[in-house]
Amino acid sequence: MGIFLIIGLLLPMIYVMQLTKKKQQITWKKTGLAIILSVVGNVIVTLIYQFVQHSAVNVWIALGSSIIVAIVWALLLCGSYAAYQILSNSINK
Repeated sequence: MGIFLIIGLLLPMIYVMQLTKKKQQITWKKTGLAIILSVVGNVIVTLIYQFVQHSAVNVWIALGSSIIVAIVWALLLCGSYAAYQILSNSINK
């Protein structure tokens, strides 16, 4: 089950890595797309986990916490990429 969780968390990470590879500037639009990818990945993984494991946790509580975790995860990824851009630009000058 852990592999599904990793796949759900990797979706926004792969997107941000592609931005890094293409050396594109992070914008609010790209941050929003990363948040959407993260939410979709985490919600799908949470639903799979709930139905396969028959967890005693309420589905709605699990989905709510999954969405919150996904948003925080995407913001951390985009924030670290923005910090990387700022630091690399200041070092290169």
